[in-house]
Amino acid sequence: MGEASNGEDAISFLQEHQDIDIILADIQMPRMNGVELLTAIRKISFSREPLIIMLSAYNDYAYVRDSFVLGAFDYMLKAKLDEAYIAPVLQKTVEELNRRQRDSASVPPQNEDEAVCSMLHRLAVSNSSDFTDYEKNENLKQGLNIVRKHVGEKNQELVLIRLSQTIQFEHTHRIISQTILTVLNKDKHVRNCFVCRHDDRHYILFFTFPEQRSMMAIRSLTHSILTDIKIRIRQFLNLNLSIGISDVANGFMQWNRLFLQAERLSALSYYNGYDYLFYPEAERPTIMQTEDWKEDWTLFKSELLHALKEDNKTLWKQRMQQGFELLVESFPSSPDRIRSALSDLIWKAGSLIYQKGKSSEKLHERFPYPVEYVRQLETLDETIQWIEQFLNMLHEELHQEIESATISLSPVVAKAKAILEQCYYEEIHLSNISEIVGVSESYLSKQFAKEIGMNFIPFLTNLRINKAKEGLENGLKIYDVAEKVGYVNTEHFSRIFKKVTGVSPLAYRKAYER
Repeated sequence: MGEASNGEDAISFLQEHQDIDIILADIQMPRMNGVELLTAIRKISFSREPLIIMLSAYNDYAYVRDSFVLGAFDYMLKAKLDEAYIAPVLQKTVEELNRRQRDSASVPPQNEDEAVCSMLHRLAVSNSSDFTDYEKNENLKQGLNIVRKHVGEKNQELVLIRLSQTIQFEHTHRIISQTILTVLNKDKHVRNCFVCRHDDRHYILFFTFPEQRSMMAIRSLTHSILTDIKIRIRQFLNLNLSIGISDVANGFMQWNRLFLQAERLSALSYYNGYDYLFYPEAERPTIMQTEDWKEDWTLFKSELLHALKEDNKTLWKQRMQQGFELLVESFPSSPDRIRSALSDLIWKAGSLIYQKGKSSEKLHERFPYPVEYVRQLETLDETIQWIEQFLNMLHEELHQEIESATISLSPVVAKAKAILEQCYYEEIHLSNISEIVGVSESYLSKQFAKEIGMNFIPFLTNLRINKAKEGLENGLKIYDVAEKVGYVNTEHFSRIFKKVTGVSPLAYRKAYER
């Protein structure tokens, strides 16, 4: 058994523990949501596939649909998590595990091409250390012998084709596979090549060139084939490709290294767009050390957040441009690192709305789930454009002139506001304050909302949550923070905190510590 506080930690745990049978994952998680977790899980090579149950809120049905498309087995509503509800779902899951185990014992033998492709795919996605004792495993030994017979181990090259979009329809995948095979079959110089579908967006081509002695000849041949494939798929299906081509190596233990290299290269479409072939020399090494990067990025985030608080419309844009330059300089070939850094930045920038006690309704209406969305953008240019639009609207919302900002508060409202700011941690009600300031409760309620721009309860809640953030940032325990800001019940505090900020107190503190 294991537990992870977010999707990224879950992936790390699963990569180290291949014997997991059942995964329960929340659809809404910090840093990587449930749908992104499912996508990442599909890239892990398990000895047996785990069954995944998603935990969903009532308003997550779009995510639930995507989860089933990506292979989730079932889902449960978080509002109903009692024994009577959970037990039948788990019982059904265990029954499915038992059925799969029975079926796996009676799987009919594959034909040799399928066996070769299956073994090659396993070699590509599994760590090479998994095959060091292959002589002791008869099935593994037999699979490797089939690969040696049909593919060989001389002049190996791996190509990863990345489609410009995920394809859900099987007939489209059949067209893609047939197009690739047609190009390969018409070239008499290609004798050993196997095509494997990696997932709904990627295809792997395994080449060996046993008769070629020149690396230039291999590259020329590969370039000609892949250019033809790229043109045909664009013409037939209106799909653009990003193609990563590994270097050439010998020995079946090299397939995993070649796959990881080709995977990194195909991901360079983030920087350059699609319709390109990326060879090993396109990958640029990271120049900055990790500690230097963290220090520079932390300083940048602080400067950007400060600039967003300023009314100057050009200052934050200048800072953001510096941030993009820092990211590209630091991670010239690592788009996932850039996506992770930017999603964290978006989350911190969005929290400025709550800190200032303003409504985020308009921002969320135009940019729903911004932290998740920034991770899904295909290219750096799209990402820059989207983030500039998001921050521009955020800045406008932060500095929007409202009536209450242009007039001084009335003595009654000013006194009520001061009382709240001094006594926010006490059990305080509108009736108490109206009595202190000497007006009726209904009058104070209407006047407070008119002059402050929000009602009494949301103002007090935002005030408490902002104070709670300060406590969490200073490393206080959650129950201590809850008590200090006026919440006797820690669970109630956690629900209110998540409702206001979008994340739990624990997730907020961990993100701040990073």
